[in-house]
Amino acid sequence: MIHSDPMAAPRTSLGGLLSEALINLVVAGALVALATVARAALASQLGLLSPFMIYVAAVLVAGLVRGAFCGAMVMLGGGLLGLRLFLSPDGVAAPGSMIALMVFWGVSAPVLVTANELRVQLTRAMARLSAALDRNGRVA
Repeated sequence: MIHSDPMAAPRTSLGGLLSEALINLVVAGALVALATVARAALASQLGLLSPFMIYVAAVLVAGLVRGAFCGAMVMLGGGLLGLRLFLSPDGVAAPGSMIALMVFWGVSAPVLVTANELRVQLTRAMARLSAALDRNGRVA
């Protein structure tokens, strides 16, 4: 009898991978849009101050909810959109705007890695808990 490893990644079809990619794209787009609307609403209070701080929160949420690929899309989209809308609205980049973008990406990358690792560890812990409950005859 062959026992499958509950910790191994499930094998998915091409259709499953495409649907996961589409879900990631939709979630990333929604998070970037939400962060952009929130940042735009705060523009009169913040001005050029911290143009990317809300996008960092969106990267964190993406990493926790959907993983590294979704978070990377939020990093890319939020960075480029934030640069265009908040640091160069008239088409001319404000002084230091490229440095601000690089700092955003530099800060967001470890945030994303940490969030994704937390998501993976939580998934593993839940799988172990479910397996332990099943072995004891209880269903979670």
